[in-house]
Amino acid sequence: MSATGATRRRVLAAAMVGACPPLAACGAAAGQSSPTRGASLPAELTWMGWSMDQEFLLPAYEEAASGFAAKHASSKITLLPPGGNYREKYTTLVAAGTPPDVADVHWQQHVRDVGPSGLTLDLTALLKKDPYPRDYVGWGAYNWRAKQYGVPSAIQGTGLFYNKALFDEAGVRYPDGTWTWETLVDAARRLTKPGPDANSTIWGIGDQGGSNVGWMNALFHAFGGAVFTADYKATRLTEPGTVAAMEFRAEWAARLKVSPGVPTGTSGQFTQGRMAMATSGSWFVANVKRNASSALSTGQVPWDVTPLPKGPARYGGLTDELGIGIPTGAPRADASWTALRHLTSKEGLLPFAHIGRYIPPLKSLWNEAVPTDGAPAGFKRAFLDQWEKLSVPSPFTPDFQQLVPVWREELDKVWTGERPARDGAAALARRTEEFLRRLMAEGAL
Repeated sequence: MSATGATRRRVLAAAMVGACPPLAACGAAAGQSSPTRGASLPAELTWMGWSMDQEFLLPAYEEAASGFAAKHASSKITLLPPGGNYREKYTTLVAAGTPPDVADVHWQQHVRDVGPSGLTLDLTALLKKDPYPRDYVGWGAYNWRAKQYGVPSAIQGTGLFYNKALFDEAGVRYPDGTWTWETLVDAARRLTKPGPDANSTIWGIGDQGGSNVGWMNALFHAFGGAVFTADYKATRLTEPGTVAAMEFRAEWAARLKVSPGVPTGTSGQFTQGRMAMATSGSWFVANVKRNASSALSTGQVPWDVTPLPKGPARYGGLTDELGIGIPTGAPRADASWTALRHLTSKEGLLPFAHIGRYIPPLKSLWNEAVPTDGAPAGFKRAFLDQWEKLSVPSPFTPDFQQLVPVWREELDKVWTGERPARDGAAALARRTEEFLRRLMAEGAL
């Protein structure tokens, strides 16, 4: 996208959402103060959630919403399932002047578009007036240029899942939290059992894939590198630590033959019983346990999770998950804030923690996320005890989705071994610097 095209897109977005100041109570009468918790509430408020159309999550959404009605007898929260493309529906509703009262705002690589493009309110002043507990974590992904555009509603940890049966067959000791990444690849070599084709091979290790920018950024940090500098105005893609991480990850398929040679994620194969280890998020626990047709379930194969290996510089993993905010143009922003505070309170967070899908950002509730059946046994040690060690800065800028195709064009062949990591890093760095200069010219950086 050209600079002119990107600027036009932002101008159109601003025009669609109107000129309501970020901290004003949009739709309120003239002279009314900014939204505050406890203001008078309408009979109904709407909440659009990213995953409301997933059947197994719906009871948690409903329980969180019903808890609001229990607090506020004259009001209720009604679920507004997105259906189709979440961002498109959200943007269309905001543009039409009919947004939901509260909505999820994480949107993966779009996470820092919603605020700068005028699609959601800046909550900074509200948070100063009505602060959260000190042990509420996970704010970074929704913050941009000292403005807070969302409140975390779930976090995750990243761990190393492992198939005990495959370890036993290969005579390899289980990972115990003391491993480095070099220990991991050494074990993966011994665990891999080549078959006639990729589908019959027992693979040593899988992960979220080289095309997953968040995952790769975490690995870069573990090796002393990163995608961006702290101020996001330059890349760190050609630094020794970043290139070393790329070379390390690329050799899994190209030289060591311990992982499928594809740029995309392969950790999902863990449930098929053909992958000895997989790095994935805490959310993956629910996926493994819910997949009744998986080889792990049907064969009653023992598995567990342990802390992620340590890199040469530090630990690094994905720790951000979900966030919720107030759409620009919300007609009762004061009431929206009351709803948002409920949904990110103990009563709003616990329904999701209890289904084993999310970790609440309120640390005092972390034990509530530990599976009640005790499986996997390593859940607390891998995900909760390691969270602070794993957390790295979000790699996303406004308009980052424009860079995603560039990332794939320059790096996909690195992960398959067809291009040296140093060459891919240099080419990606040049194009990323152009992208950053464009953002700076438009005032987005």
